Amino acid sequence: MPTRRDGLKLLLALSALPLAACAGGSGGGSAASGNVLDVARAHGARSFARALAQAGLAAKLADSGPYTLFAPTDRAIAAAGLPSDPAALSKLLAYHVVPGDFTAAFLSGVDVNYTTLAGTSVNVDGTGPGLVVNGVPVTTADLGAANGVVHLIGGVLKPR
Repeated sequence: MPTRRDGLKLLLALSALPLAACAGGSGGGSAASGNVLDVARAHGARSFARALAQAGLAAKLADSGPYTLFAPTDRAIAAAGLPSDPAALSKLLAYHVVPGDFTAAFLSGVDVNYTTLAGTSVNVDGTGPGLVVNGVPVTTADLGAANGVVHLIGGVLKPR
């Protein structure tokens, strides 16, 4: 005869199923509410999100994507600053966005270049103990969004 404890175990196991079903996608990012810009804003990249909106890139990042966003934290933006020229700002910010959904697990063990929305190449190195993008460490990986994944980074990427 099932005990109350058996019932609790079953309830806990069943409640985990919807969460497990969320994992997946091309790179394996988990679905979440909000687009990549919303997720970046909610996790400490408010200055970056504000700059993307100012540069006119927010509408692009609100579409279905998917996108991988390498979002500098507020601290990284404050340390590096952003260009005041609108064209230079737009190009710099677009350099932080890669079409596709690339999680840390997908990037683990590879050293690869991707073409950014700016049209130039960014290097993502997952061969070491953590992800590094153009020499800048990923500080928080795999923040799932409805249209991709966000990786917080500890600096502003400089186009090569």
